[in-house]
Amino acid sequence: MTKQPILRVRRAIAMLEDLVFPPICGGCQLRGKWLCDACRQSLKMIPRPICERCGQPVDLETSSCANCTFWPSEFGAMRAAYAFGGPIRDSIHRFKYQGEFARAPFLANLVFGAMKRPEFPDDQSWDLVAYVPLHSRRRRQRGFDQSRLIARHLATSLEIPAATDLKRVIDTPSQVGRSAAERRANVIDAFAWSGEDLAGAKILLVDDVITTGSTMMSASRALIRAGAKRVDAIAIARETLR
Repeated sequence: MTKQPILRVRRAIAMLEDLVFPPICGGCQLRGKWLCDACRQSLKMIPRPICERCGQPVDLETSSCANCTFWPSEFGAMRAAYAFGGPIRDSIHRFKYQGEFARAPFLANLVFGAMKRPEFPDDQSWDLVAYVPLHSRRRRQRGFDQSRLIARHLATSLEIPAATDLKRVIDTPSQVGRSAAERRANVIDAFAWSGEDLAGAKILLVDDVITTGSTMMSASRALIRAGAKRVDAIAIARETLR
């Protein structure tokens, strides 16, 4: 079956699901849309100015900041579609913790739309989409890997392949409540690439939420060790820590 018929079948299935199980707004919880018009208009962008590399809000226009000075040269830019809070936070929580994995295409489309904004990299000629995976134990508990779903739908929109060869090889404790230094230490060598040599490929790495960027960077280092020429990272939302 060619690509176009597959897409038509997926759209038809999605329309049928919407008829039988109408979406719930992640903000106000009204039925009808994954985000109602009012909640969607209330989504907040990352406050500018931002670091051109890690995307973290900074006080002055700068090409780098203390957060990313130690990052490898192969790492390009880290961005998020929205600031983490309000309806987008509630939508992500419903998606991750309440099993609403049908919300994934909508969230991926939000990210895809945001990538056209001027603060995102001009060079978006990636060869592959990868994602920050859960450990197998955590995935079994949750029943799905939220970042894999986002990455898959985003790869379809970008019309480039999606990879599943990045593995979390250490079952790290939760990052919640840890300082930036503790977060970095917690995820050292937590990821490994199990596929073929990346041989100079440009990778887009996907996750749901960025806080300090430590998890994204640990996963990126595994891709760089596997031969990636450049790694850019993107998420649905990020916590803004000035």
